[in-house]
Amino acid sequence: MASAQVALTNKPDETADEQSGYCPRTHNLEAKPSAKYWLEGVIGSRTVKMYLERGGSGAVGLFYEPNADWTPVFLGGKWEAGGLDVSAWSGSKALDPETDAPFGRLQLRSEGNLFLGEWTLKGSDHAEPVRLSAVPKNGCAGKEAWTRFDNPKWPFSFSYPSSWKPLEETEGGENHIRLVCPDPEEMAYDTDITVSEGLGDAAKSSRLVRCGNEWRYDADCGDDLKNSAFSHIPVQSVRHGMKILDISDREWRLYCRDGGYVGQSDGTDLIVLLKNGWVEISGENQPSDIVGRIVDTIQTHTAK
Repeated sequence: MASAQVALTNKPDETADEQSGYCPRTHNLEAKPSAKYWLEGVIGSRTVKMYLERGGSGAVGLFYEPNADWTPVFLGGKWEAGGLDVSAWSGSKALDPETDAPFGRLQLRSEGNLFLGEWTLKGSDHAEPVRLSAVPKNGCAGKEAWTRFDNPKWPFSFSYPSSWKPLEETEGGENHIRLVCPDPEEMAYDTDITVSEGLGDAAKSSRLVRCGNEWRYDADCGDDLKNSAFSHIPVQSVRHGMKILDISDREWRLYCRDGGYVGQSDGTDLIVLLKNGWVEISGENQPSDIVGRIVDTIQTHTAK
């Protein structure tokens, strides 16, 4: 997408139907006029990346600080002739704009390819200046140079796009790495690539069952799968001497990061069998396109 010319003076179509399938769900969007913008710049002294979507007189969006922890801030409000006026909610949890109080307010006007305005925290009389420039869409295709994740506490290393953010997490006693795409539009959806690891037989993962020399998922060894409407036998392959189980053949459901359901989508879910354990790499929507490329870069270390 070329640098966007922002037209805030267009009168919304007051008879337009509402849009569906957008994220975040912080404000209702009408069908037209519609536009999307990817922006980079500063709020006060902080560098931010932002996504805005217009639908009639409504607007939704998201921004985050690439030099901080990448916690998204959700935006929702009005897009009118005088400019953009939206409230802000923290993206650290699912939210309900009807009941959750916003913590800030963003007011913007356009000047050519610039968005200029103010950011004000709730309860504060001090407004920080905002200056943003329209930029091309970032995307999650991984076309840039890749870098290496190599941590001694993990039994393997792998490569990933250098512009992405690896976040290490522990949930239910299991270790995970969440790879976050830098595109603020994609960040509005719950589509991060997840890397999980475990020791021992891969059958200990949440969905796999070993039945002799065969693997199954979401099924028991005694199940008759011949007449099943769904395949429960993962596709097996070998890459670089490692056995790969492809368990992508299942229903994928796309959610907004703020908790709203969007609809069905596509994804990739691969399990790599290691000598003393396994690693599962999965992703949904656009980020899923590079899951196989990440798997191809895995190198094992000495078991922990």
